[in-house]
Amino acid sequence: MNDIENKLCEISNFQFIHDHLFSSGQPSKEQLQAIKEYGITSVINLALTDADPHLDQEDRICLELGLNYFHIPLLWDTPSDDQCLFILDLIDHLVQKQMVWIHCAKNYRVASLMYLYRQYYMNIDMPTAQEEFHKIWEPNETWTGLIHAVALQLQGRKATQDLQQELAHSDHLE
Repeated sequence: MNDIENKLCEISNFQFIHDHLFSSGQPSKEQLQAIKEYGITSVINLALTDADPHLDQEDRICLELGLNYFHIPLLWDTPSDDQCLFILDLIDHLVQKQMVWIHCAKNYRVASLMYLYRQYYMNIDMPTAQEEFHKIWEPNETWTGLIHAVALQLQGRKATQDLQQELAHSDHLE
């Protein structure tokens, strides 16, 4: 690993998701500079501005570094499944052409979403996704419920897409 990669690995609860997606807890100003130097183009922050830890003026720091910055805070005690689906779809869209760093205070919120992302967007089997997830944390009851609610919606989406493809394919056979 080179110096920049070593700096990235030092960020709290760092995880490599794939070549265009990385996650962690709160990076420092210096670590955001290393993120930029590595080639990341967009930062998504899911923590609230009063999280512990947080970085004052993270939006300004990112913008001054030339990074796209998305702040989509998720409440800890009452996270929204609609908001989670929005974030997952945003990530899926961004990683098509950009390198994305997603974080929250400790990478707990993000790890929960990355568990779902690995399964439903990367087609990684559940045991492997779960193993990566549990390297970061064991979710509490609130987040376990959220994960199940979002997973059901993603399963429904996949079933609908599969059916549409099957119907489209059968139309071509007639």
